This record gives sequence, structure tokens and C-alpha cells, in this order.
Amino acid sequence: AHMDRVPPGLGHRPVLRDGILYSDGATNLGADDAAGITIILEVLARLVEQPLPHPPIVAVFTVQEEAGLCGATKFDPEPYHVTDGIVFDNAFEAGVVVSKGAAYEAFDVQITGRTGHPGKDLAQTVNAIEIFHATHYPHGSLANDQTRILISRIIGGSARNAIPATLSLEGELRSFEPPEVRQRYMQSIRDAFEQTAQRFGGQAQVSFKAHSPGYTISDDEPLLQTYRAVLAQRGAEVQMRPTFIGSDASGFRPQVKAFTISTGVVNEHSVEEYVPVVPLEQVVQDTLKMLEMLKRQ
Repeated sequence: AHMDRVPPGLGHRPVLRDGILYSDGATNLGADDAAGITIILEVLARLVEQPLPHPPIVAVFTVQEEAGLCGATKFDPEPYHVTDGIVFDNAFEAGVVVSKGAAYEAFDVQITGRTGHPGKDLAQTVNAIEIFHATHYPHGSLANDQTRILISRIIGGSARNAIPATLSLEGELRSFEPPEVRQRYMQSIRDAFEQTAQRFGGQAQVSFKAHSPGYTISDDEPLLQTYRAVLAQRGAEVQMRPTFIGSDASGFRPQVKAFTISTGVVNEHSVEEYVPVVPLEQVVQDTLKMLEMLKRQ
């Protein structure tokens, strides 16, 4: 589970109402990923207190998941002889397994124009914001929602009464499409901004940083089969769904055959965030059963 959370993420005052933990509305709840941390700590506590049978366990609490899976990608499983693992994080209802994780590319665009007084001759100015307005780049939901491209942060201009000379854009590309298709999207983004800026007399620099190549869980992975067997004992079936939401499973794989079990957090990254408590307890019980079953194998 990851320890970091998105801003503001401070001064939490969780409100328990009818079996559901809510944010008090002043900040996000932080259940992404405090819920995952709680599951792990509760499992470890019960293993010690009761005690219960289990194989050797390596508990990993990562940093900077939200910033690009930085902690998970730096984890070296070799000293601990780790080959399989479970990530507890939000995606769907509690207990649902992420079957396929989208590839993730972050990109930054720096547009440079030429400033001047808006009340004087504009012929020698280049408005960086107008370059952005005029750029036709691929964005939104594409290819039957197999790819999503978003610009989520815009910083530009220096004063109300000055032609904006610079504009910084932060964006992301999430995709289930093949690498060569993703490369075409990235090239289209680069070409669109560079060509539009040149047409206006400005400049544009576009850079990309790969956070995750994406992954697909194989149905025959041993730990997944164990989870399926545990659920079958209580008359349930494993639910598996693909998601655009990133998780540390992307960072751990392929060195560790890790998959994500969802914690059931809803409206994460917002002040409307909440998580039902009872389903978390079921995930804890299922995890303990998995460990017991693995010990017997």
C-alpha cells in the first residue's frame, strides 16, 4: 500500500456514519491509500495476536505513488525472495481485482511567446495562451475509450495588463492501446504544439515521461488462483475489471507478479471521498484465508 496522498491531505477528521467513513468536507479523506495500509496492518496484527498460520510475509509501504509509482519501481524483491504480491488500493468495489492496468505517460508543454503592453501595437507580441487555444491536439476519450488524454494544469501569464509570454501545461495519457499507437498519439501532441507555436511566431517544447507501460494479469498466476479458491469457499467469485487508475502493481511488475485488490474507496482525490467499512473487513478475512491456504501448500 502507498503512504502518500493527494493534496490537501492534511488535518483529516473522518466522520463515521452508518458504517461508512466520510471526509468532513474540509479535506479529502485520505483513504487512498489509508484503507490499503489499514488492511495490511490489521492482517499483520491478527497474525501476531491470534496467532494464525502464514508463509513468510514482506509488507511494503511505498512513497510517491501519486507522483508516478516512484517507490514501487525502486523496490528490489531479490533480497527478500519475493515473487508474488498483492497491492491494496482503490479502483472498484472492495475485493475486485484489477485485471489490466493502463499505460501512463505524463507530458509537459512549455509555450513561449513575446510579451508587450496590450494597449500598444500588438504586431510585435506573441500571445502564449492564444497558441494553446489554436492548437488542435488529440484529447479526451479516444478509440472507443481505450485511450484518454488530459491536460489538467495550466500556468501562464505574469499580469492582467501584459500579453502572456509563457504558458506551462501539465498533461497525461492513459491507454490500453499498443505501444506503437501510444507513440503516434505522443508524436501528434508534439507536432500540434510545435507547429502551432511556429505559425504564431513562438516556440513550444514538449516532453514526455513514462510512468507505467501497463500490464495484464494472467489468469493462471498462482496468487490469483489462491484468491479465487478462498472466495469460492464462501460461495463468491473473483470479479476482474480493467482500469485507467494507476497503482503500485504497475511499478512492482514484472519483477513481482503483483495484482491490485480494490479497497472500495469512492470519490477519491476529492472532499467527497468515502469508504464503506464492512467490505474492508471482508478483504482482511479473505487475505488471512489466503495466507493460511498458502502455508498449507
